Amino acid sequence: MSEVSLKNVRDASTPSPQAVDAAGSSAQRFVVDVVARRNGAIRRAVARGRDIYAFTAPLVCEVVERLLDQEFDYVGAHAPTAVLNAGDVLAALQPDPLAFEIAAE
Repeated sequence: MSEVSLKNVRDASTPSPQAVDAAGSSAQRFVVDVVARRNGAIRRAVARGRDIYAFTAPLVCEVVERLLDQEFDYVGAHAPTAVLNAGDVLAALQPDPLAFEIAAE
């Protein structure tokens, strides 16, 4: 996230995104690009779509539902990906128009 983006989010005069469809989604586009390296292997996950809030709110809800629906033997705090399969969570969402890909490099 850039410094300009953070300033825009924190600035009270920044206008809210305007809805452009019946679902209330904005026309704003987003890309989340993650590169993970472990033991010499590189994997990349890219998610792109329209209206990041229309994507992140269902994502958070899906993760919380899965955490509450399952019984875990874990003690202490863990990242969601330590106890959930990220691919399964994202596949359950597939909001339109989200594009998601995982690739080994």
